[in-house]
Amino acid sequence: MKKIKYLLLTVCLGLSFESCETLDLEAKGILDDNALLSSESGLIYYIAGLYSYLPIEDFNYSVNNGYRWGNYWEALKQYQGAICGEVVGWQWGVDAAGGFEYWPYDRIRRVNTLIEKLPDVKSKYREEVYNAYMGEARFLRAFYYFGLVKRYGGVPIVETVQDPKAPAEELQVYRATESDTYKFIQSDLLFAIDNMSATSDKGRGTKYAAAALLSRAMLYAGRIAKYGGYNTSSPDEAAKLGYVGIPASEANYFFQAAVDAAKVIESNGNIQLVGEDLADNLKEQNYVDLFLKDNAEDIMVKYFSTTAPGGQLNHSWDGCTMPSRNGRFASWPGSEIYPTLETVELFQKLPVEDADDKPIRFNDRADLMKGLEPRLLASVYFHGMSLRGNTVDLRRGVYKTYKGTQADAQLGVQQAPINDPSNRLIASGFDTYWDEASFTTTGDNSKPMLSGQDGCVSNTSENSSITGFFVRKYVDYNLPASQAGGYGSQTAFKVFRLAEVLLNHAEAAYELNQKSEAYALIDRIRKRAGAVKWEPKGAPGQVYVINNQVVDENLQYIRDERCRELFCEQHRWWDIRSWRVADKYLNQFKPSALMPYLVLDENKYIFIREYIINDKRFNFEVRYWYENIPNSERNKNPNLVPNPIY
Repeated sequence: MKKIKYLLLTVCLGLSFESCETLDLEAKGILDDNALLSSESGLIYYIAGLYSYLPIEDFNYSVNNGYRWGNYWEALKQYQGAICGEVVGWQWGVDAAGGFEYWPYDRIRRVNTLIEKLPDVKSKYREEVYNAYMGEARFLRAFYYFGLVKRYGGVPIVETVQDPKAPAEELQVYRATESDTYKFIQSDLLFAIDNMSATSDKGRGTKYAAAALLSRAMLYAGRIAKYGGYNTSSPDEAAKLGYVGIPASEANYFFQAAVDAAKVIESNGNIQLVGEDLADNLKEQNYVDLFLKDNAEDIMVKYFSTTAPGGQLNHSWDGCTMPSRNGRFASWPGSEIYPTLETVELFQKLPVEDADDKPIRFNDRADLMKGLEPRLLASVYFHGMSLRGNTVDLRRGVYKTYKGTQADAQLGVQQAPINDPSNRLIASGFDTYWDEASFTTTGDNSKPMLSGQDGCVSNTSENSSITGFFVRKYVDYNLPASQAGGYGSQTAFKVFRLAEVLLNHAEAAYELNQKSEAYALIDRIRKRAGAVKWEPKGAPGQVYVINNQVVDENLQYIRDERCRELFCEQHRWWDIRSWRVADKYLNQFKPSALMPYLVLDENKYIFIREYIINDKRFNFEVRYWYENIPNSERNKNPNLVPNPIY
């Protein structure tokens, strides 16, 4: 009998890319769901498409174009970390925070079809296999709903396959409250934890992935309940109906749910914090490799491949994080995103000035790295670090003399007397050279280059660090520079890992006044990082008051630890939103840089704190607490009450 051959590109599941699977199914005209779901190979094929479109903000996610956007190197120009000040990008600020009208009800329909149809073929499977697939379906549905609720608040909950011929009043589903949407996600994930397998093929979910998603989602809900200012007396209809906001009385319920979910994972001795007991001199490399290899910390990983059929399964991280000038680190297009000084100094304050605010002198710019936390060095490229046989070379310019303090530089503005061109030369481009005798710039390329080979120059944000740093996390040092270009990367993305779960647990535990438990978890994270031990304050001071709720110094430290540990893992934007502090962090925020200069009359180097070269400014608008329900969907469904200020 004639066969239909289905080639399953296993990356759709995030499965191993060394193989693919051919599915043999009898031709029956139009293949119905029951025929597809009656065999495990057909069922895997069906599920593959659902994994393929999961809302995972990976290397190919674009803040303005969404998931699975095909223009991979342009996706990193639109990197999510660049809308929250974690990094600064080539072009994006908070202006990109409005979203891209995410509305995956077509995918949810396919999950609901699976949940409804699978019982019809239950006899084809052993009970534990059947239960595992039902659990996996609920895990996938929860994942899609989490992608919705973190953007819009409450959304329509559709648990069944709708008949498109049904009356309009049945199809035009009202939004659920934000609280009920999170509880729906919770219900699906608790079912998944109880029924999914503890192990799976590479890239597929397990009961522990479901628990990790639950810990993340419940933590977000607890934050919104406590700090979101729930107000049903608001004149705004969405707030009045509870579509945005969660009652403060429910905060502890959600925080406890986050703790309980974390403990499911922590009870599995096979999931470990990798390198926790290593010697300090090994911790930097351990942390680098944590993001380049499969390891015992992984809970769920999304895999990529440069050799899979169709060429749609790769990404451009290596080509877009390091400069490509002269092919030293990458082939093309060159660096597009750079860690801000604010992010770097969340790890620790850099030793660039003395107690009198005078810049410290360095014989070698690389000496700045001495004594820094291994995790910081594993996350950020500093001047003097090596990659692919070359050394990062960063310099902004030259001072003839520098007798003043950091403050005298006035964050780099030309108007500062010490920055007068008669005393400071800065590079406008890589073709800027300088003559020491006359202390002037020149186009004579027989003279020395004013900047370093990798920046920092003022006429470009590409291929030249505008902050004095490059991103190191996830950069594959084993990849030759010729392959480290656009579309040339296949490093896997860590969707869930144990460190995040421990941080979720620590924050939720602190909110529940389980402080010693929270401190012990932070100790584990910092010990693995090679960081100094944290000593919580016995009487912590107040940092913020958000909707009448105090954020104290110890809680702020736990939050900052998330930024340090989860740098460039696509958490920061959602964290500062759900904490309701984005408007404080990004209120006319101008990202800062750390610029190396040669002081000519001393033949020493100094580092000056400056605003970034392209003078980007961020300003968070309060409407960005939630994204706009897509206008196209509201036109089809008048019951979709719009979010505030839209």
